[in-house]
Amino acid sequence: MESYYKYRRKKKIRKRTFFTIVILILVLILLIILRQSQIRLFREEKLPQALIHQLPKIKKVEISHANVTTDEDGDGINDQEDIFEGVKLELEKKAGNIITEGSLNYFEGGDPPPDKAICTDIIARALANAGYDLRMLVDRDIRENFEEYPWELWEVKIPDPNIDYRRPENLITFFKRNAKSLVLEIEPKNSQNLLQWIPGDIIFWDINRNGIVDHCGILSDRPNKENIPYVIHNYIEPGYTVEEDVLQKWLIVGHFRFPGK
Repeated sequence: MESYYKYRRKKKIRKRTFFTIVILILVLILLIILRQSQIRLFREEKLPQALIHQLPKIKKVEISHANVTTDEDGDGINDQEDIFEGVKLELEKKAGNIITEGSLNYFEGGDPPPDKAICTDIIARALANAGYDLRMLVDRDIRENFEEYPWELWEVKIPDPNIDYRRPENLITFFKRNAKSLVLEIEPKNSQNLLQWIPGDIIFWDINRNGIVDHCGILSDRPNKENIPYVIHNYIEPGYTVEEDVLQKWLIVGHFRFPGK
């Protein structure tokens, strides 16, 4: 009887051992299949994307879109790139605004000291980097087309090359006559429209919306979240040359590419 029970116990043990071995083999086979098919046993928690990948991608507008081929100073760099490079240099200098400082805004020879400026001085210095003497160019155009300029604003009857090219109203007249005039409307959702606003383009505003041109600047290659370019300019606020998102802040009355050939 005892031997019978021993026999039954051994049989059960062998049976459990057999099933255990079978289960282990099946588990091993399953693991091999899962590994080969790259299926994971547990679903991984999806980690949140980095913030930089969630933000809209902002692309800088390339100066090459301007298709400018002129090179006034013969340095192998086209005028649009030279003008943009020149205005970036002015940004580094951060010249103080002459009006904010309360300084006299008239200088023999025209250009103020490098550490002082108003908005038009930034334009003149940027163009100088491309080989253009804006003081001379404006004076020549004034003398040849005197009646085209708004002299009634200053009650003067003769040109003065030291100040004429530093007046926004004169400068926009000069660019209307000698540069390529471009669109004034900005359409953030229209990619073709945005491609017309190129770094190095010259912008004029009527800040007070009273029909008088009173400020100007040059487009930067830095875009805002809507892909509208910042502007490098010198204004009474903050009081020095700065790069700001102000293109749509005021009424745009002029948008030019110089020389526009």
